[in-house]
Amino acid sequence: MRNTRRVGAGFYLLLVGAVLATYLLHEGAHWLAGTLLGHQMTFNLNSVSPTGPVPMQDFLIFAAAGPIVTLIQGVIAFVLILRRDSLAAYAFLFFAALMRVTAAGISLFNPNDEAKISLELGMGPWTLPVLVCGVLVGLTVLASRRLRIGWKTNLLTYLVCTVGLSAVVGLDMLLKG
Repeated sequence: MRNTRRVGAGFYLLLVGAVLATYLLHEGAHWLAGTLLGHQMTFNLNSVSPTGPVPMQDFLIFAAAGPIVTLIQGVIAFVLILRRDSLAAYAFLFFAALMRVTAAGISLFNPNDEAKISLELGMGPWTLPVLVCGVLVGLTVLASRRLRIGWKTNLLTYLVCTVGLSAVVGLDMLLKG
């Protein structure tokens, strides 16, 4: 059995940056897609929405933009892990996976981006969320093994990311209210 990799406090501070950057990239992609399609958009920390009605074709593009960018982020991070053994990239991959898994869980009450698209395309509410989460979680598991990250580090990573995710969602709710 290989030794697990030691991870310092700097990694956990980087996670906070990864949380914020991932939210900005994800929501920014929604905003940019909607804006490029000619719609007025509102931008918040945890949501972007058009100010008026949107044709279904535009909605599908707008809704897909965030998850696509988050998937790309995860794949780029995975490639950096493979090529450079980058622990910093792991922070971005881990949070991309956690963000989409959390969003899929929320779909039980309010369909997320992937669930809305999946429903609209007639694939049921879980097809796209399961695919996106499966890819990101699978890459995260492979990356964790490659980097020799132990369960304790992954648990602390999860806790830091969850606190960051909760802070962004909570701050978004406060700013909207």
